[in-house]
Amino acid sequence: MNKFYKILLVIIPILTFSQERESNSNTRKFLDKADFTKIEKDWNKIANFKSGIGEEVAFFPVEATNLKNQEKIKSLQMDMDIKYELLGKTKSYFKSSWIDLDEIEEFIEFLEKYVIPNLNDKTEKRQSVSYVFNSREMSFRFYIEEKNRRISIYLKDYGVIDNEHYFWTESQVNKIPNLLEVLKQIK
Repeated sequence: MNKFYKILLVIIPILTFSQERESNSNTRKFLDKADFTKIEKDWNKIANFKSGIGEEVAFFPVEATNLKNQEKIKSLQMDMDIKYELLGKTKSYFKSSWIDLDEIEEFIEFLEKYVIPNLNDKTEKRQSVSYVFNSREMSFRFYIEEKNRRISIYLKDYGVIDNEHYFWTESQVNKIPNLLEVLKQIK
């Protein structure tokens, strides 16, 4: 019996931590729990990234209201509209994800310290560097290889990255400062 309790003492904290880490955003939980919701979007504060094949990711502030009890939550909504191949046919994929207010400060810090200062960096031949920011529902990656720079945005569900549906662009890297400005306007 004593051995059983020792094993439980080790396993329970691990399970508790992994459940916390793998949860979705507070905004998604709020929206899922509410029976009636109003979502107000501020289209004046938007950062868009577009790919050469017409894919798009848009970041903008939102305020959601539970219409039954008038509770409100503010966050950054991210809409991803991409194309992918399935059995030789091009399909469209659209998904919304959210970045909670407590994660926005970290995202700002990440962009200011690690991405913006390196927007014009290059690497030596056969070398690369990646900067990765992970929130509960998104992974933002800034990649540099020789003269090329790329951003990739992956969405998550319950902490698991969707590697089949993601957005990337090289031509829109110069728009990262616009994203930073939108993030700074969210309160």
